[in-house]
Amino acid sequence: MKIKILLIITGLLLNLVTFSQEKVDNSFGSLPPFTKWYQNPLGVSPIALHTGNGIYIPAIAAAAILIFTKSDEAISNRLSLYENFGVSWGYYASRTTVYQNNVGLLFKVRKYMSLGAEFTSYHVTDDVNNTFGFGIRPFVRFYPLTRQNFNLFFQSGAGLIYFLDEFPQPSGFFGDNRMGTNLNGCPQYGFGSEFRLSSRLSGEVGLWHVHVSNGNHPNADRNPGHDSNGFSVGINYQLSKK
Repeated sequence: MKIKILLIITGLLLNLVTFSQEKVDNSFGSLPPFTKWYQNPLGVSPIALHTGNGIYIPAIAAAAILIFTKSDEAISNRLSLYENFGVSWGYYASRTTVYQNNVGLLFKVRKYMSLGAEFTSYHVTDDVNNTFGFGIRPFVRFYPLTRQNFNLFFQSGAGLIYFLDEFPQPSGFFGDNRMGTNLNGCPQYGFGSEFRLSSRLSGEVGLWHVHVSNGNHPNADRNPGHDSNGFSVGINYQLSKK
């Protein structure tokens, strides 16, 4: 019963936030031109996890869970250090390839939810772009399926990233000659799995949607944006022994 009540409250909160943001600016949650829905299935309004909702919605859901559910004192190995490497391929504009490395901390607050923060580094490359970016991204990881040696998760987060050169550079794609900026947002969401390798070490694999844009700051004429899909592999090391 408590779980059902929690899901109802969380759903109401999420609908309220997404409806409010969509009402303020419906275009902010829309997909970029020439994007197919299956290329970014959770980027469609009003969910729009490729925008600032990538952190707003998970943060509200996490807050509701922490407020309305009890802490599980039986959880061990709450804190872990992880690193993963990923590649994603852009599907419009310059079709940029993004090489990504993430190092961060993951803290399990419930059996089915963890909070995390990661330092991320990007290398973006294509015919007109070739630069590096460095940023920080908080996120929430939910576990719809948990087993002793195997977990499935859904993760969403968003942060800020600074590129050494302005990104994206003008691509001329269908007449789009806008110049990007050095400072951008870096929302990312995806699905993955954790599988235990030893008492402290786990492996991770994931499928991700990667987004880069400045949220129309300073203006839409400086926000060509980037979207790509790809995968990652990594390791997770538990800092406390079970």
